[in-house]
Formats: sequence, C-alpha cells, structure tokens
Amino acid sequence: MYFSIFSSFLLRKLHALYKIIDIHGLSNLIIFEIDKKNQLQITWGLDSKNLIQTYMKINVKKYTKEKITISIKFIIDVLTTFSNENLFIKKEKNTLNIYSQYGIYEIPICFDSNQNYKSFIQICKGHFIKIDLSSDILLKILNKTLFMSVREKLKPVLNGVLFQFLSHEANFISTDTYRLVKYTIKNFQINKNVQFIISRKYLNIIKEILKEEKEKSHIVIEYYDQKNIIFRLKNHILLCQLINEKYPNYHYIIPHKKCKISIIINKLLLLNTIKRIFLFSEKKNNFIDFHFNNNKLKICNQKTINIPTSEIQCKIVINNIKRMKIGFDSQFLIEILSSLEDFIYFEFYDKMGILKSLKKEESIFILIMSTIKI
Repeated sequence: MYFSIFSSFLLRKLHALYKIIDIHGLSNLIIFEIDKKNQLQITWGLDSKNLIQTYMKINVKKYTKEKITISIKFIIDVLTTFSNENLFIKKEKNTLNIYSQYGIYEIPICFDSNQNYKSFIQICKGHFIKIDLSSDILLKILNKTLFMSVREKLKPVLNGVLFQFLSHEANFISTDTYRLVKYTIKNFQINKNVQFIISRKYLNIIKEILKEEKEKSHIVIEYYDQKNIIFRLKNHILLCQLINEKYPNYHYIIPHKKCKISIIINKLLLLNTIKRIFLFSEKKNNFIDFHFNNNKLKICNQKTINIPTSEIQCKIVINNIKRMKIGFDSQFLIEILSSLEDFIYFEFYDKMGILKSLKKEESIFILIMSTIKI
C-alpha cells in the first residue's frame, strides 16, 4: 500500500467520521484499503456486528489488496500536527509510515480480532429487498421519530424506530410509552411488504452523516434476512444489525371513538405560548393545563408566577362538550411541536391528546398521554 494525499483532506474525512459516532464502548480501530477504483476505503468496525465505510480520492503510487488496521484516534492526533501538506503514506512491515517534509512518522499497525468486515462481505452476497429513498426524506423521517424512542438499553425494542413499508404507503413508528409518533408517507411504492426495527444508536449515526453531507442524494436501503440492513448513502455505507423482536401492537391504544374537542391551531403560536408559560412557572413543575370553556381556549401552568393564564386563538372543529380541562407535560409538548410544521389538528380525548398534520401527501400522528383530566 502506497499513496499520497493532502493532510487536511484525510484529517477532515477522519474527523467527520469520528465526530458523528459516539465512540464510548466501541472499537477504536479502522481499516485502510485501496479499492479497485483507486479510492481509499475506510472501514470502521463499530462492534462485532455493525460497521461503517466511507471513501475518498487518493493518488495511488502502488496498489495492493492488503488491509491495514490502525487507531483512528492516534492518526487524527498525528494529522492535526501538519499544515496542509501533501503526505506520502506507505506500508512498511508492521507500520504505516507517513513521509513528510519534516521527517518519517510510523503509525503502528494493530491486530483486529473483529470479524465484522468478513461478515459484511458475506451478507452482501445474500438476497435482499431494495428500498429507495432520497436523503432529505430519510432525514425528515429521523427528525420526526428519533426524539421519541426510549434511551434505555433495558427495552431494546423501544430503543429503536419501526420501519413499515406497505404496498401504497410507508409508516415510521416510535414510542417512549408516554408518547407515540406514527409518521406516514403516502403513495410509496415497494415490490414487497416489509417491516423492521433499527436501533436509535445507528439511526443517529445516519442522521449525523446526512446533516454532514448536506446535498440531496439518492439512498438505497438493503434489507437482509430479518437480521441485517445496509444503508448506502452518498459517501458512506452503514451495516447494522436489526432489533430482532416483535414491536408492540400500538393500534390498541389509538382511540376509535370521536374526540371530545378538536381544534386547528398555528403550531408556532402554541409552541411559543407553552414556552412562555414555562418560563414563568416554578422550577420542577412542567405541567400545563388546557381549559376549554364555551369555544375558548386558555392555557396555564399549575403554579404560575406572574401570568395566571394565556388565551390563545384557534379554530374549533369539533366540540362535544362545553367545558374541559386536560393537562400535559409541557416539555413533551415543546419537543413534539418543534418537530411539526405550520398548522396542526389537536384532538382531545379523556386521557390523551392527538396531534395530526394537515398535509395530504404525508401525515403525522402523535399521541401524548395526559397528566390531569377534570
């Protein structure tokens, strides 16, 4: 292996990769390999069953099929000491040597017992179901679902997002047991119905990659044998193991009877009202009450300092009750409303509220459990 590259290019690529991945509990080792297109292929085996690959252009001096394993943290630290210099990198016995105008620097080659790279090659030979998405759509899916998944390892099935591809639509579901979001893209075409659960850990990596790449691109998702999935992004490939458990039946908690009150409201108006009430509330008190009385809505905190109530304008669509008081966690609502756009439906039931989008080409269904109802 022998190639040249500007130090800033290699540093930028490795630092971007290192930045988007929470390395705690993961392997520190990456693999350098020159592929048949004369690109430097960088493979990071995150753990025994998950890996990420990326590529970059280099000036190849000598092509070999060998794979070189090194510490990503160490080579980043070394590269930060160079200005934008054209470096020559060559494999010599048990080291990867960096030839600079200042001298020769030996990067130790490590032994990697991780077999996930071989598993990746084997998985790619198997049969898969192909799913096509654009990068902006995938990022939107992750923005609308990831925040609601559970952050605990004790409940792995709730630690991820359910991807559900049907003949004419695609659903993406996550829940933390207090809230549930179901984001639907209509008129979605796929040859075969399929569903799977992906851990928030790896979806967060994809989200950060998409934010880093910025430009809109085509993404291919390859679903293999109910155990593995591969995301082929513009400049990255991610292999991750699926959560092999049955997702809870979320349909049974969705109310099928008519709501008591339904309103159409400006999302930004409601969001800012809740934020304002929270700022004037006493600490450790996140609960707010929605008061409906004769087609008027007032929102207040249970223990406000200066503002007893905030009146808010909305359009009443359904009103099956004259008076109603229902409470929610304000931080839950702030987090949910921040992920929504424009005007929304807000339906109120006995012990829950449901937020819906007004858009026709897509829909978002968010259920949030109430804290108080009188």
